[in-house]
Amino acid sequence: MLVLFLVGGVSVGNAQPASVPSPFCEEKERRTATVDTRGLGVVYCTTRPVFTGALEAVHASARPVFYGAVPLAWGGALLLREGTDYSDAYRLTMAQGTTYGLVLGLKHAVGRPRPFVHRALSSRSSHYSDSRQDDAFTSFPSGHAALSAALVTSWGLSHPKWYVWGPGSVWAVGVSLSRLYLGVHYPSDVLVGMSLGVGVAVLVHEFRGALTPDIVEGDGRSLLQAPAPIGVTIRF
Repeated sequence: MLVLFLVGGVSVGNAQPASVPSPFCEEKERRTATVDTRGLGVVYCTTRPVFTGALEAVHASARPVFYGAVPLAWGGALLLREGTDYSDAYRLTMAQGTTYGLVLGLKHAVGRPRPFVHRALSSRSSHYSDSRQDDAFTSFPSGHAALSAALVTSWGLSHPKWYVWGPGSVWAVGVSLSRLYLGVHYPSDVLVGMSLGVGVAVLVHEFRGALTPDIVEGDGRSLLQAPAPIGVTIRF
């Protein structure tokens, strides 16, 4: 699972280069903004290449991890594990699926505009570059923050090692901050998203006895073993 936190290698697809000044970053604009918007400005308006480069890199790794974490967890458990306990991969699947469903429902129920819709800034993400598209009004909560927190928390609870929690936590926080840098979320979107992801993963882990089927919890059978064939004889 640790390998997942190192996946990257795709471009962010900036709609606006980081070097282009934004009216939003002017002192007057930020001074009269709300606390939520001022927090956005702290990250969005940063110009330090080390910081911005790190956020772009971690953002590029987010979708590969979201799509690859569950399949890789199942593949590793089925092919490389000698025992028959696949409950960690199952809980990871439950945490990701439940978190995604809750996030999707909240996004469409709340309908909060993304920062670039009403603020004097442009989205740096090619996925959200037009304020007229439907996704421009799905800011709350942050799906990236929620999913990254859910995956790291679920795997960390199943494998409480420093080399899981340490890099995983840094990666999840980086993914969340990258959403502010791209101008597609407010800090409150990110904080609620992370809380939601952590909460779902913890609940799935705490109620694992009721949620985890025996077949994936090590009952002596392997998921790779096909059931015994059933013979049917028809007599005339």
